[in-house]
Amino acid sequence: MNKKKQLLSVAIGCTLLSTAMTSAFAKDQKAVATVNGTPIYQEALDAYLSVVNRSRPSKIDPATALDDLVVTELAIQQAKKDGFDKREDVVKQIKEASKKILLTTWTREKSESLKVSDDEIKAAYDKNMKGQATDEYKARHILVKTEDEAKALIKELSGGADFEKLAKEKSTGPSGPNGGDLGWFKPQTMVPPFAKAVESMKKGDVSKEPVKTSFGFHVIKLEDKRAAKLPSLDTMKPQLKRALVQEKMIAYIDSLKESADVKVNLPKAEAKDDSKKPAAK
Repeated sequence: MNKKKQLLSVAIGCTLLSTAMTSAFAKDQKAVATVNGTPIYQEALDAYLSVVNRSRPSKIDPATALDDLVVTELAIQQAKKDGFDKREDVVKQIKEASKKILLTTWTREKSESLKVSDDEIKAAYDKNMKGQATDEYKARHILVKTEDEAKALIKELSGGADFEKLAKEKSTGPSGPNGGDLGWFKPQTMVPPFAKAVESMKKGDVSKEPVKTSFGFHVIKLEDKRAAKLPSLDTMKPQLKRALVQEKMIAYIDSLKESADVKVNLPKAEAKDDSKKPAAK
């Protein structure tokens, strides 16, 4: 693709930006170019440069950017001369695009206007952290298919067998080659029966009974335990604020819906007539 075609491609892609800005600025603002009498303002050029240079590995200079906007304006003017702005399909698309722009702008500015207090953020943080595990565990396990196999392993371990060696020899789980090492984990990352068993153990314990899960039967050794490091309020604050704003926005939309005169004209689903169902055999 040659340079002019590249510029035209970029220019057409920014049609909405340039047309909106060339028509919206006040008459007393500086025009950096005119195209058949239609001004292109400095603010439009600045905005275009900002948008394009964010998405390019190498920045374009103002003169090249202005040429893009000139080409864009020429293409728009020619499209209007050719009657494209009067075509039914184009008019329909313009209306839909206008709705999207209106909705996007309103949603953004309305969201920005919704205030979230520090107390609300703290309450959300406390609620979020309440559901987090307070401890992390480091364990090994040996996974086998049957309860009898697991009981036999527990017997060997109670007689002094090396857990890591047995895991390498007997475990069918993916951690077997690593001696059954599961590393550090929080209980909620494990299936409930496994997590419950680990939480009931003390450091150095080996499970006295096989632990059954959907994967098979486990023999577990708890190697260590420590307090879980929870994210700080400052770290979570931006995320919590976004979530609270979203909640407030949803509540606001719900209030609009409640006070609006909404009539739904979809036909009701026909009720099922159970009497016509075939008799059970």
